[in-house]
Amino acid sequence: MFIDRLLSRFRIQTKVLIFILPFIISITAVGFTGLYASGLLQGRIEISNSVLQSLSGFRDVSAAMNRFLEQATADNRDGVTRELQAQQAVLKTTLSQLSADADGRADLEAAATAVDGVVKHMDTLWSLHETESGLVAAMRAGTDTVVAAQAELNTAMGEVLAAVRDDETAAKQMLRDADGIALSATTLSAIGSKFTKLPTPEEKFAHVAASIDEMKARRDLLAAALPEKNKSAVRTLETIIKDLSTLVAAGDQSQPVVDEMGTKLRNFTQMSAYLNLAAQQKSKDAIARFGELDQPIEAAQRIADASRTLISSSYSLQIMLASFMLEPTDENLARLNDNLAVVGKDLAAWETASTGRDFVAPLKAKLEQALSGMAQSSADLVKVSKERSVNFATAAADLDKIWKQLTSFAEQQKSSAGQERQSANSISIGATIVGILISLFAGIGLVITFKGPIGQITDAMRRLAEGVLDTRISGEARVDEIGEMARALGVFKQNALSKIEVENRSEAEREQAEQERRRNDQEKQEIDRQIDFAVTALAQGLGRLSQGDISQTIETPFFGRLEQLRNDFNSSLVRLQDTMTQIRSNTYMIQRNAGEMSQAADELAKRTEQQAASLEETAAAVEEITTTVKSSAARAEEANRIVGETKKSADTSSAVVADAIEAMDRIENASGQIVQIIDVIDDIAFQTNLLALNAGIEAARAGEAGKGFAVVAQEVRELAQRSANAAHQIKDLINKSSTEVSSGARLVQQTGTVLAEISSKIVTVSDRVNVIATASREQSEALGEVNSAVNQMDQMTQRNAAMVEETNAATRQLADEADALMQLVNRFKISNEASAAPRVHRAA
Repeated sequence: MFIDRLLSRFRIQTKVLIFILPFIISITAVGFTGLYASGLLQGRIEISNSVLQSLSGFRDVSAAMNRFLEQATADNRDGVTRELQAQQAVLKTTLSQLSADADGRADLEAAATAVDGVVKHMDTLWSLHETESGLVAAMRAGTDTVVAAQAELNTAMGEVLAAVRDDETAAKQMLRDADGIALSATTLSAIGSKFTKLPTPEEKFAHVAASIDEMKARRDLLAAALPEKNKSAVRTLETIIKDLSTLVAAGDQSQPVVDEMGTKLRNFTQMSAYLNLAAQQKSKDAIARFGELDQPIEAAQRIADASRTLISSSYSLQIMLASFMLEPTDENLARLNDNLAVVGKDLAAWETASTGRDFVAPLKAKLEQALSGMAQSSADLVKVSKERSVNFATAAADLDKIWKQLTSFAEQQKSSAGQERQSANSISIGATIVGILISLFAGIGLVITFKGPIGQITDAMRRLAEGVLDTRISGEARVDEIGEMARALGVFKQNALSKIEVENRSEAEREQAEQERRRNDQEKQEIDRQIDFAVTALAQGLGRLSQGDISQTIETPFFGRLEQLRNDFNSSLVRLQDTMTQIRSNTYMIQRNAGEMSQAADELAKRTEQQAASLEETAAAVEEITTTVKSSAARAEEANRIVGETKKSADTSSAVVADAIEAMDRIENASGQIVQIIDVIDDIAFQTNLLALNAGIEAARAGEAGKGFAVVAQEVRELAQRSANAAHQIKDLINKSSTEVSSGARLVQQTGTVLAEISSKIVTVSDRVNVIATASREQSEALGEVNSAVNQMDQMTQRNAAMVEETNAATRQLADEADALMQLVNRFKISNEASAAPRVHRAA
């Protein structure tokens, strides 16, 4: 081994000379024989080296063709061509070293001819690639057309829905104007009524001064809300406000000035009735407007539904196109044609739903042209892909044939080298009988130098061929031909190891992408669960509210920004509970006061009857009449006080009802905010869908390396579609809840109307009681003239009896209205403790 390491630094010729030169004189024949044998060996080694280089080169050609198949670019095509040309040159050089009748020359010439065939196949493959690129570009252009059509479709759908929403908003504004007109009528009437009830000129003057700003506010509201044909009421109100402002600015609080103010304010009664009629007409116009919008809304909804269906099928088509361009097979072509048929069917349904719209014809023509082009291009692409696969398989088969021919040539060269070696050994043995002892040392040296390294290289080649890539290759540091063979074999081993490493790295990257997809799915599922929980809780709360149950708030916290919705809902519900509790308390007080008034009226009736009976005994019962009249006056004053308290309670209840209506409006606004959030979720789902589509297209452009990402993009798109569907369902639930809240607001508004009627009846009762009190005082003053005024007292007593009957009837009507109000209030469930309110038993 020492000799081998020592001599490995020299070429084979040098080694032979080192062993032969000292003995050239004594064994000339042996030297010539050895030189002849070494020459043959050198030629065989060079040919073997060329064959090994050709085998390694054709392995590079195979790798370059695989790269060209994976990514057909001009650089990869030129790389394959250069490799083939290099191998052609190597084969021609090897053929030039062989004689015409050399063993294996036919195999080598057949391999060279096969290389020319591979070159022609490469030209055909490049031509097919250019055709395929043109078809793919045409299909991508069709995809771009579909994407642009989707954008136009979204724009057209938005314009249709926006027009319907504008009409609906105008109708809603008419309802709000009607409500403002009715409220203004009530406010102006209340200002006039309060002025009448105030006892002193100073209080009436102060009341007018304090009400000027409210009257101006109502004037501005009416100017904006009333139609042009009713603007005369605004001008009348403007004149009254101007006159009252002038009187207030003068500061004169005398009775004539106050009486003039009263004259002005009495116009509010007639104006209130006129405004109520205007509000009713405006409400009727708004209702008629809503009725006219039913058919346009249904048509717009049909267009929107058909547009969404067409957009969804277009998205599916784009995903299928991405998969088809990634793998253009007959199966994918069939699925693509199915998708094209679905899009065509949805396009026809959309055209039917959008009949009469200007945007239908150009958009339909654009989509039909794109779909037709994609159908033709996809069929051509399948044909080109098949032809390309056949050509590549033929080229690969030619390469395998060349590899086998080169391997056969190498085996023949090895066999010939063995035969020549045996012949050379026989000649050497015959010629070296005399100098056998001297040449023995040279033979042993040569055997040690060549047999060991060549045997090691042969064993290493055998193990590498068997797939044992961790085989150690000896002799790479040698500078002779054996070292070159060892280094060429090392390059082959290193390339095989690199291929295995690339495959392992690709598998690890695919596993990492799969883990990322599963993590994203889990995060999206958690977000969907939180949103579903929040929407369910809000829907249940709004459902209870629509049924009058306001006793339960939402206690479970929501996720993220949804928590603000829960807090706003709970705050509105608590304020509504307080409002309804106050209404119930005031209604209870009204019932109790109505009972007392009924009792007082009954007692007054009895005393009036006693007074009428005592007229027959006038002279004897003057004192008794006096006592009775005083008692009647006291009762009348007490009834007047009770009526005043009842009026205050009714006014308080009206304010509470107004607060309840505002609370209902806040709840409706909160529902609108929920709808806005659902619209944001819908937009996010739509954008996610677009992103998934773009990701699928990019994955298709990436080729084989993007297959896994295309699957992830498809799953993300399906998840976005489910999120969009859930958002539409949630929006429908919120709209239904908003309808129920509006119904609750109408009930509360009816409650306010009943309270206003009760207030009006109380004013009537107060007037009647004032008349009774006045009559009682007149009776007391007239006692001194009993003898001359008995007939007059009889008539007065009859009038009193009639008034008492009217008062009693008004009191009973007040009690009935209070019961009706309590029934309306009891529709609301406030809490378990306040679910049952005390009832007042009034006298029959």
